Amino acid sequence: MSGAGAEPSAEIRVSDVFSAVDSEFDLIVFDPPFLWFKPRDEMEANTTDENYRAMTAFFEQARERLSSRGRMLLFFGSSGDLGYLRHLFDAHGFTAEVVARDGFVKDDWPVEYFTFRWTP
Repeated sequence: MSGAGAEPSAEIRVSDVFSAVDSEFDLIVFDPPFLWFKPRDEMEANTTDENYRAMTAFFEQARERLSSRGRMLLFFGSSGDLGYLRHLFDAHGFTAEVVARDGFVKDDWPVEYFTFRWTP
């Protein structure tokens, strides 16, 4: 926002991680697949990220895409590897805080979903 009365703006991009992004942002929202294995079919391709390739690349590149006052929101569930996610936070020097959580039982299995706010 610049100047009095300026309208807030938002920019949305679709990209394989940051491949189509060349600027900095005040807010980045990331909702990675929770599952780390190779998809067995097209339907599973929406929920899996083999060896967390995209999520790892995201953390490796995120800092250079954040403005000086930037922050990120990331959604993740307990059906994924929360330990690896915490490793990525720490390895790339981010401070993470859970700002929302929800849970339910799916197929007799309790699942929790978290929204993390993280900053450099």
